[in-house]
Amino acid sequence: MVSKLSWILFIPLTLAAAFLKLAQTILPDNSIFGMSDMMLDYAVIGCVALIFLFALIMCLCDRRISKYYLPHRNIPAGIIGLLLALLLAADGAYAVNDMFVTGKVEVLPVIEAVMLLFAAIVFVVMGLAHSFSGKGKKTFGLLYAAPALLCAIRLIRCFVEFTTISITLADITRLFCYIFATMFFFNYAVALSMTEAKNAVKSCFIYGFPASAAMISYAAGNLYANLDTDNIMNNAHNVEIALMGLYILAFLIELTIFVKDRDHVVIADQEDEEYKDIHDGEISDSDDFVVTGLDDDERSDVPASNYVTTADTSDFLYQEVRQDEKRQATYYGPTTRDVDDYITQEVKSDFDEPGNEKSYADQLDEIDKLILEISGDK
Repeated sequence: MVSKLSWILFIPLTLAAAFLKLAQTILPDNSIFGMSDMMLDYAVIGCVALIFLFALIMCLCDRRISKYYLPHRNIPAGIIGLLLALLLAADGAYAVNDMFVTGKVEVLPVIEAVMLLFAAIVFVVMGLAHSFSGKGKKTFGLLYAAPALLCAIRLIRCFVEFTTISITLADITRLFCYIFATMFFFNYAVALSMTEAKNAVKSCFIYGFPASAAMISYAAGNLYANLDTDNIMNNAHNVEIALMGLYILAFLIELTIFVKDRDHVVIADQEDEEYKDIHDGEISDSDDFVVTGLDDDERSDVPASNYVTTADTSDFLYQEVRQDEKRQATYYGPTTRDVDDYITQEVKSDFDEPGNEKSYADQLDEIDKLILEISGDK
C-alpha cells in the first residue's frame, strides 16, 4: 500500500521544521540564510505543506487500502492519551475557575472550557482502549468527535486573536496546527466508530502527518522560548499541542503497521452467523457490522485447493471389470498383476461356456496345422 510511503518525507521534513522553529529562539535573527523570524515561520509552513501534498498524492494513488480499521493495542498512544486527558481536564477546570474569579465571561472561552472537559473524557476512554483492549465501540462514535470540536474552537480563537495584533507578531504556524488537527480528529472519529465512509482511513494519513509535524515543531520552539516557571498552567496550551502531536504520531505508527488492504477485510451483518466463530474471538462485533481479516501468515496456512480425495468419480473414464479366474489361468497364464483399474471391458466367448472346451489341435489355425504337418514329415 503506497499510503505508507508518506513516511519518506514526513521524518526529514518534521526534523527540519522543528529545527527551524527552535532556531528562532536559539540563534540570532537572520542567522539562518539571512531569514527573519517571519520567514522561518513560512519555511516551517512550507515543510508542513510539502508533507501534506506528498501524503495526499500517495493516498490518492493507493487503491488497495481498506476503508475500515480495527484499533489495536497501543501502549504509547494509551499513555499519551491519559496524560493528555489529565491536562485537558486541569486546563478546563482552571479556565472555569478563572472566569468565576475575574467575573469575565465570554462565549468562546466558555465553549472552549466545556469542550476541554468533554475532550478529557474522550481521551480517557481512548487511552484505556489503547492500553488494554485496543478495540473501540461504535456507541462512542459521537464522543470521538470531541477533540475535533475542541481544535475547531481553538482555531476560531486564533483567528479572533490575530485580528487584534500585528501580523508580524502573530505565530501563524499555530493556525496550521489546528487546521490539520481538526481534520485529522474528525476522520479519526469516523474511522474508530466504523462509520460508513469512503476515505476515512486515507484521510488519517493525509491530515495526520502534517498535523503531527506542525504540532511537534510548534511545541518544540514555544516550550523552549516561552516556558513559564512561575505559573505552570500558562504552559498548558503548548504542552497540549505537544501531546496531541505525539498522540497522532503514535496512532499513525499503529495504523501503518496494522492497516489492511481491501482483500483482507470481510464485512458482515451482525445477524450473519457465518462469521461469528472466525478466528476464535479475533472477530470484533460492532453494532451493525463486523470487520475481520486474514493476515498473510494465516493465509499461508490455507490449502491451495479444496479437493477432497473421497470426491465422487462416477463420471471419470474407467470401468471396473472382474476377471474370470478360470479364463485368466487357462488363457493368459497365472499372473499377479492388478488389472482392476485398467480401461477394459469383459468379453464373453464360446470358450468360456462349460462343455465347450476344445482340444489343443482344434484351437490352432490353418497355418499352424500346416507347420505341424511339414515338421511331422521330416
